[in-house]
Amino acid sequence: MIEKISNKLLNYLISSHKIKNDNEIIDYYRYGIEITISSILNIVLIISIGVVTKNIMESLMFLLCFIPLRQVTGGYHAETYFKCNLLFVIVFCLLLVIYKMSVEILTNYAVIMMLIFSLTIFITECPIENMNKPLNEEQKKINNKKAIILGTLYGCIGVLSKVLSYDIGVIFLYTLVLIAILVIAAMIKNRKGELK
Repeated sequence: MIEKISNKLLNYLISSHKIKNDNEIIDYYRYGIEITISSILNIVLIISIGVVTKNIMESLMFLLCFIPLRQVTGGYHAETYFKCNLLFVIVFCLLLVIYKMSVEILTNYAVIMMLIFSLTIFITECPIENMNKPLNEEQKKINNKKAIILGTLYGCIGVLSKVLSYDIGVIFLYTLVLIAILVIAAMIKNRKGELK
């Protein structure tokens, strides 16, 4: 579906002479269009789940944390857009279920451990490069700093929320842990690829 929409947009851009009919340029635009469509679809899906399950604030807070942090940390990427969208919905639903089941019994010690675990991964392993978006050394350093700053900011909000008994802010900590797990999954996938 995403590929079909992307091809129609590309054909329009080429036929209206907005872009050159050059394979390298077309591939560049195709990737950008596909990523944009997939990202919009992911946002709509998460907000829809929030509306249907009456967890709109949780879904918005999840997106507020996930989108900027994931851009600088990198992490696991599925092979197709369908798998990516499906995985995104599944992990959000799992995160929401775990959050709802555990937030009441979560201790201050546990939230601090969640923050330490996430920041350790961000500091030592991020960013994880995507083969479609290679990074030079300067970009890697900048993304690592951004990951640490954003992770610390969201983590502190989450910890402070728990300490002040405003549990909804803890969704940030669950999101940080999810992103750290996606980073670890990408590392495992990359190592398996190197061993083949």
